[in-house]
Amino acid sequence: MEFDFTPVITYFPTLLKGVGVGSLVAVIVAFMSIVGGLLVAVISIYINKIVSWPLRFFIWLFMTTPLLLQLYFLYFGLGEWILIPAIFVGILGLGFHYMAYNADIFVATIKSVSNGQYEASRSLGFGHAATIFYIIVPQAFIRSIPQLGNNMILMVKDTSVLSAIGVAELVYASQYAISVSFRPFEFFIVIAAMYYLINIFMELGQVWLERETAYRR
Repeated sequence: MEFDFTPVITYFPTLLKGVGVGSLVAVIVAFMSIVGGLLVAVISIYINKIVSWPLRFFIWLFMTTPLLLQLYFLYFGLGEWILIPAIFVGILGLGFHYMAYNADIFVATIKSVSNGQYEASRSLGFGHAATIFYIIVPQAFIRSIPQLGNNMILMVKDTSVLSAIGVAELVYASQYAISVSFRPFEFFIVIAAMYYLINIFMELGQVWLERETAYRR
């Protein structure tokens, strides 16, 4: 078997465009899932049960069903009534999926903050909402960084699943190049190496962030 990476060089700009699309989706999903997960966690803990039960069901639903099924439901299921561009479906699907996992993390870290912190804040004149958002949430967020970082690394790899609904990220771009060049092995080696490099940079960033925030835990 002979290796020929010439087609990879030819279509490398196409692969880079796929990396760009995947990176854009990942950044938006990261913001959506972290902020949304934090809000879901706060509401489910501090708001009355009538409001929190639907949110807990939301967490359970997205954590117990496959990501690909969720994407198919949003794109092909809801697509019968509402036509949504594939990239928006991908952002919503990944966003809700990881929002559920991040909400579960935030629930645990918020509950890990000592009740004494809440009582001390109230005794200093802080209101209920101010105590939650200025005292409890910042501590919980810092404690959640290692788990959030792991989730975001997994999320970046899961952007490859979006190729199933036609989002032109890295895997989808490589499939196009493979269909033209008929050199799947070489392309798969290269995109695996590209994902590996992305993961290394993300892990280094996570290590730096954990080190910078360690003294605040």
